[in-house]
Amino acid sequence: MDKHRPYRRRAVSLVNRAYSSDPRERVATIGGVHSDRTHWKLSQEAAIALIEAGTDEFFVAAATGAVKLVVLNHGGQKYLQTEREKTHPDDLLTLCPALSRVGV
Repeated sequence: MDKHRPYRRRAVSLVNRAYSSDPRERVATIGGVHSDRTHWKLSQEAAIALIEAGTDEFFVAAATGAVKLVVLNHGGQKYLQTEREKTHPDDLLTLCPALSRVGV
């Protein structure tokens, strides 16, 4: 296996929001559907661990193509955002608007 390529690429189609106005605490879990049609769901912390281990890569489908999720760190607190979040505020939450829920 190539060390520079993740083992799994996962399309995110579900974002469960946490009840918080803090951008670092807005995402509770992410999820999607495997190619065999089984569902997967991970906490933000678990997804971060997989990204940092280099085993998984997560992306969201957008009109312009796949948008990769990245790990950011603010004051020692890690959180997920899309790679284009600076130009598209709340990008992760808005790319899955019909599936985003508060407090789930």
